[in-house]
Amino acid sequence: MSQPWPPQQPMQPMPPAPPSMQPMQPMQPMQPGYPYHPGPPGFPPQRRGSGVKAFLFGWLISGAGATVFAVLLLASYEDLSKVGLRIMYVVFALGLALLVGGVAGKVGGPNPAAYVVPALFAMLAVFLGTTNGFVFVILNAGGSEVFESMMENDPGAPAEFWWKGLKGGIALLGLAAAGGGTFGMASLVGRRR
Repeated sequence: MSQPWPPQQPMQPMPPAPPSMQPMQPMQPMQPGYPYHPGPPGFPPQRRGSGVKAFLFGWLISGAGATVFAVLLLASYEDLSKVGLRIMYVVFALGLALLVGGVAGKVGGPNPAAYVVPALFAMLAVFLGTTNGFVFVILNAGGSEVFESMMENDPGAPAEFWWKGLKGGIALLGLAAAGGGTFGMASLVGRRR
């Protein structure tokens, strides 16, 4: 009789598995402030945010804010007292600071250098909004002849109005509120991202 299968051999132990080519790395704890980055070791994760976007949005929002404030001055100059003008100026500076700072912090990310130029833009917008509002009022109340005469005889009249009409301290307070408020708000929003 023939056997269809060969006889069974006794069991032999399996040879050990060959070592893998890449050693396993232990999990590393996350560093505070840096999300887990599975990229090559030694390179920190890229920062989120863009200074260019913060610059662009700061410029656009500040320009729009200055225009809105100038138009508000034109619309309300007949009924606006000096105290009302000063209050409106400071409120505008604070509102612009919150808006420009919030946007700059959001698009600029955690990079404090991205907040400086938007803060300067906000300061410039507070100044230009007031001086342009003065020019709009002169054009509306006196016409182009009065405006041309003012530009020939006293071209610094809009800046003089900003300084004297707001009393120097209030004028500087508005600049400080716009610049400092923008930087502070941007820092607060940028850190939370």
